[in-house]
Amino acid sequence: MRTPKDELLLRAMDHALSSRTLEAVETLAALYRLLDAERIPEDENYAVFATALSRRLEGATGALHPYRASEVDGGAPQIELFRRLMKHLPLASAADAVANALLADLLRGHAEATLLDVGIGQGRQECNLLRALAKANALPRHLTVVGVDPSGTSLVEARDAVLAVAEEVGVSLEFVKLESPVEDLDAATWAALRAVRRPLVVNAAFALHHVAEQETSGMEARDAVLARLASLGPVGVVMCEPHVDHHRAPARERLINAWHHFSRVFQLLDTLEVPGAERRAIKRFFGREVDDIVGTVNESERCERHEPATAWWERLQRAGFTPRGGLEAVCPGDVHPAVGLYVEEGTVGITFRGDVLVSVLAAVPREGA
Repeated sequence: MRTPKDELLLRAMDHALSSRTLEAVETLAALYRLLDAERIPEDENYAVFATALSRRLEGATGALHPYRASEVDGGAPQIELFRRLMKHLPLASAADAVANALLADLLRGHAEATLLDVGIGQGRQECNLLRALAKANALPRHLTVVGVDPSGTSLVEARDAVLAVAEEVGVSLEFVKLESPVEDLDAATWAALRAVRRPLVVNAAFALHHVAEQETSGMEARDAVLARLASLGPVGVVMCEPHVDHHRAPARERLINAWHHFSRVFQLLDTLEVPGAERRAIKRFFGREVDDIVGTVNESERCERHEPATAWWERLQRAGFTPRGGLEAVCPGDVHPAVGLYVEEGTVGITFRGDVLVSVLAAVPREGA
């Protein structure tokens, strides 16, 4: 059942989509009058969405790319807010733990191996993975980590952090930096990746939904990326992605999807003992994503193009992958009590109050593909 605040939020979006700017502004003003964001957490969530709609009314430049927003709003860089999110939000840390358990299972027992990480960021996940492998006495003698990321600064931080942990746990490790969005890697780079040490394992945590909206050789860019990854002959691919449609859904439906998804995330956050400053920082992280999803007028400029697990599996299967079985035996049993795990074929859903909010996908090459 919709509340009066829900109705006002949807009505403001309808006015915005119909170019009724004055009516949209008046409707948002009516919504703001009902909110007490300083005292009521739910009202703070409505304010996040109302702000995004206000940005939409400002035009194509009103919504900012989340990873460039700090240049304009003066807040902390998005990657720094993500670090706080990983520290405090069990939705993210549980996905991280599940993904690393799957990666460790693929890497254990080999004398040498290569881990290709798409969107490696600052290398936090690899550091946790190395320590987990060391604790299980399952480290390869030599590991090559290939980090793909558009941020040169993040790559340097990732290299330094991963090499430090490699020395700590006593593994021979080579770190290769590829400073580029994965969809922009050239043919020579893809050819070089076919020569890496085997087995090759691919990780992509909260990265592939950022692949730019464009066609490559007659197919969507993210399909082309998955096909190129398949051409490298990996033994397995592990992906983490928000379980929601912000990619193809029309603007009004996208608003509804975003409200359902992020309000659950905010509800989870509000149940936790998190310091106020950290809570606000995490909501700012997601607020920038809502600005992008709801507030961007020019569709080609949108960055946060999430898709549910079903859509990713259609893409993975087109690329020649199939779901990996036996996930129940691999999943960690000690995730935060605020979240749950829902296991189905090839996918582990991270849930809150019965809703899957993040999906971890485990794919292997299809026989004969």
